[in-house]
Amino acid sequence: MRLIISLLIALSLFGSERIITLSPAVAEITAALGAEDEIVGVSEYTYFPQSLQSRPKIGGYFSLSLEKIIALRPTIVIGLPHQEKLLSQLESFKIKTLQLQLKKIDDIKHAINTVATELGREEDAKGLIKTIEESQRSAPKLPDKKEVLIVFANASGIDKGVYVAGHDLYFEEILHLCGAQNAYKETYSAQPLLHIEGLIATNPDTILLLFGQLDRFDAEAVMQSWQKLPINAVKNRSVKIIQSDYLLIPSHRIAKSIKTICEAIQ
Repeated sequence: MRLIISLLIALSLFGSERIITLSPAVAEITAALGAEDEIVGVSEYTYFPQSLQSRPKIGGYFSLSLEKIIALRPTIVIGLPHQEKLLSQLESFKIKTLQLQLKKIDDIKHAINTVATELGREEDAKGLIKTIEESQRSAPKLPDKKEVLIVFANASGIDKGVYVAGHDLYFEEILHLCGAQNAYKETYSAQPLLHIEGLIATNPDTILLLFGQLDRFDAEAVMQSWQKLPINAVKNRSVKIIQSDYLLIPSHRIAKSIKTICEAIQ
């Protein structure tokens, strides 16, 4: 009888976490580790997996609500470095927190291990990391070097400037895996804003315009605006639009991003 009672107590405790994720990428990683049902709150723009879309929202990228988070009675809150102030506030309320870095591919793999260790899901982490590493090893390689510019955030409005992938994000790592080079050569590391003169100066062989799943744009108008630039990518007819729900999210699905980007620049 005592054994049965002990087992029932153990089962009631297993999977009893109440997790809040402060970014879509963190939500994706946590769900992929098998803890999807334990996520009780997510940030805005969390669309994958689909079941998380109905979870309570605790605010947007820069507008997370301390009150909403506390009201959901989390046992652990998982966020990013720029959310350190909020995470510290939560710790003052005796709420456990994790802070993940998700800039580089190794960061993503480390984050998967960190969350898995905290949630007791180490075996699940091994499978996710193996898939990423297999994608790294099998990335399609270019026969010749190419200069590639990856553009996101307002890719449809070059007159006002666009953000491109700098040197401190996983996009440049993916280009190297494909045998390509980042056409952006200046020293700014993260997401530099380039206006028309700066875009012309990069003179890429290929341009990838990345749009998120819910971005609304006129593809023909976007292409026409880029076709005006006197650069190699236009001469090569190698300006490409890619819209997906994973390319802009630094989660375990970077394995898909590697394949997609490498194939696009072939």
